[in-house]
Amino acid sequence: MKALFSKKNLPVFVLIVFGIILFTMGILNHYYFRTYTYDYGNYNFAFWDYSHFQLSPIYTYSGNFLRDHFSFTLMYFVPVYWLLNWLTQTYTLIIIQNCIILAGAWYSYKIIKLKTDNFWLGVGVLFYYFVLLGRYTAFLADVNLAIISACFIPIFIYYFETRRYTISLIILVLSLFSRENIPIWFIFIFIVLIIQHRKEKKAVQYSLIGIVLSIVYFILLFKIFIPSFELPDTKYSLFNYSALGATPGEALSFILKNPFESIKMFFINHTTDPVNDGIKAEFYWVYLISGGFVLFLRPQYLIWFIPIIAQKVLNDSPFRWGIGSYYCIEVVTLLPLSVFLVLSSLKSRSLQIGLTMAICIATISMTIYKLNPNNNRAPSEIVSSKITIYDKSFFKAPFNIKAVNKLLNQIPPKARVSASNYLYPHLAQRQFRYVFPDVRDAEYIVFSVFDDNYILSHEINEQNRNKYLSDSKWEIVSNEFPVFLLKLNESSTKNESKLQKLFSHSDTLFCDYEKIDSTKGTMLFSNEQKADTIMYLTTEKSHSGSHSLMLTSERPYNTSLKFNDLDSLRYLQVSAWCYCPENNAYIIAANGTDFYMSSNIDVKEPSGWNHLIINCWVPGGLDKKRFAVYLWSQGKQPAYFDDLRIIKTYMK
Repeated sequence: MKALFSKKNLPVFVLIVFGIILFTMGILNHYYFRTYTYDYGNYNFAFWDYSHFQLSPIYTYSGNFLRDHFSFTLMYFVPVYWLLNWLTQTYTLIIIQNCIILAGAWYSYKIIKLKTDNFWLGVGVLFYYFVLLGRYTAFLADVNLAIISACFIPIFIYYFETRRYTISLIILVLSLFSRENIPIWFIFIFIVLIIQHRKEKKAVQYSLIGIVLSIVYFILLFKIFIPSFELPDTKYSLFNYSALGATPGEALSFILKNPFESIKMFFINHTTDPVNDGIKAEFYWVYLISGGFVLFLRPQYLIWFIPIIAQKVLNDSPFRWGIGSYYCIEVVTLLPLSVFLVLSSLKSRSLQIGLTMAICIATISMTIYKLNPNNNRAPSEIVSSKITIYDKSFFKAPFNIKAVNKLLNQIPPKARVSASNYLYPHLAQRQFRYVFPDVRDAEYIVFSVFDDNYILSHEINEQNRNKYLSDSKWEIVSNEFPVFLLKLNESSTKNESKLQKLFSHSDTLFCDYEKIDSTKGTMLFSNEQKADTIMYLTTEKSHSGSHSLMLTSERPYNTSLKFNDLDSLRYLQVSAWCYCPENNAYIIAANGTDFYMSSNIDVKEPSGWNHLIINCWVPGGLDKKRFAVYLWSQGKQPAYFDDLRIIKTYMK
């Protein structure tokens, strides 16, 4: 045991500890149904499809998987499918990706060990590799080609540095075929390698050949390979750099003609929306503080970051500019090697150790600080439940996992199934599977009532769920709230009665703001329950009767309505008529940030009154003290509400 924890085995110990963390996070996110259709569900289908030597359409968009990303990476691991998938099933890709991440870390360690006799620099690069912020925000994407392909780079560099050019050529080819951005990245990688090995003729020649191969493949990729997989009405959609041009060729031309303007766009918000100000700056500051500052001691290592940062911060989508999701993964994979190559070049051993400690402390501090959404420029980019393994919320399931898995096992392996976002990845390894509410010829439908297809509004998602729950052709064969399993049954009796059996009763609260208790200064619902205080009462406008509730810029919220029956309350409909010329008044149902619903306009009247409505299922376990329904006006002009109706439906 003492030998196991010896100094000699410390690098292996660091790898094992962080390997356990990565595997735990990846596996539990899937186990707790926190993986998404985009990307993990589609990746699981493509992996299954390739493993069965097919190239079938991905039904979540037009065309097959190669049209979305021209990558052969998943094909590399087909043997792993046949070796492991019988046991690991939809977890297989998570296992593969984490093994590749560990390989990238280990080869980074081997390169530093090759370059220096300082043992602690090798340990430092391993630790640093695993504590960078982007290593954890990448879990928001579950499995992604960018995460896997980036890990090929340290492996390639190691074999290049050890003069094993045949192996490095194989890794180069695998890398080029792994993702569209890799050829451009390798051009800059080879430039750095030429600078480092400028006195070595063979290394320079090999690098020049690598640059030519990268350029030729990039041209073939966008001129021949990608167009061959495009559909007439669906073109390649991942070149989103309209500020530079419509195609890679136009972008290159713009950069050459406007170098200063191009450099400027690396740092400024190049959209017209001021809400995007500061997103790029946050990214730079996070990674400069997390060790990036030492690269200025050896500026040649900045060169190979140019293309991966350009593809990030010049993109049309501001979401890609920041520190969220996997959009920093190329940076955090190459940064450890770059930082510690700089440190290994320093002559002072004490300076090497001092900077290693300072960088690791600064990095882990920055990572913990930024994993808190409240400390982010764009808080929505951080989903704490998926990436903060040290928080109890990480281990909290959205429903009874064993019961839901038992429900899913009722679906035959070859059945055609339509599944909602979080359930789809668990059912993706089959020929016919669709993302609800796309049903097509499905024989089964399975969804969680809280699982919206993000492409559609909540209202449309809710309408589709209720439509199939009440459709006489679909039988509710099992439910484990909030998950329902439906089976196509042409001879089924009407589902209304079956659905009603799930509920015990409904209560309706109605307030037309005409019923007033003047002694208590309150407005009342029809059942005498307090609806609000009379301070909001007005006779200026009304939809029915002579009174309504008025909100102003000084008083934008009314008195929140609380519920003491949340344990059994399962479905909520809240509606009211609203007169608001600015159309920015809403009904809100919320439980802090855990649950938040706002109304949409259901009906518009020529008189200017709009019918606002919320229809939603109510999650279990909500806080009775925090959950509330309230009215809200964002405008400068007064907003008037009338005929408030709340229908509460309870489950047995």
